[in-house]
Amino acid sequence: MTITKLITYIITVAMIGVILWAQSQVSILDSPIPQLPWGVVSLVDLYAGFTLFSIWIFYKEPLNKSIIWIFFVMILGNLTTAIYILYSLKNSNGDINKFFLGRNS
Repeated sequence: MTITKLITYIITVAMIGVILWAQSQVSILDSPIPQLPWGVVSLVDLYAGFTLFSIWIFYKEPLNKSIIWIFFVMILGNLTTAIYILYSLKNSNGDINKFFLGRNS
């Protein structure tokens, strides 16, 4: 689990950095991505992944926590995914079943 934690911390810091950089280049509201065919494919792929990850969150967490986590996944994307994995690692205390299954373990 230590390597997972290390990789997730690196991804979290990288995501924060790239989000701040991108926002300094062009506002998210002015992005040309939705106008490009592969941009649309990328967005559909991204939100499909967010939806699948959100199903896992919904399974693991009580309803009120699930709603909050899923909201932030849809808004902040994989930055939230990385933070949620760190949260799950901390709460699992090294128990892989608790990490994956949460309250259902």
